[in-house]
Amino acid sequence: METAEKIFGLNVRKARKSRNISQEKLASLAEIDRAHMGEIERGNVSPSLKTMNQIAQALDMPVSELLD
Repeated sequence: METAEKIFGLNVRKARKSRNISQEKLASLAEIDRAHMGEIERGNVSPSLKTMNQIAQALDMPVSELLD
């Protein structure tokens, strides 16, 4: 079973790639560090709710879709 961090990270990566947005651009749009974005996408960190919301807003989608 995948951890919540892994699921969130995989869903962020999938949504980002489907929109043809670079990791650096998404990090900029979400106002977080690019290296931190990489850690989130790999599921190596547990982002705060605030950070999850910033990423979801940058992707123009609800947080719930990234957690599903």
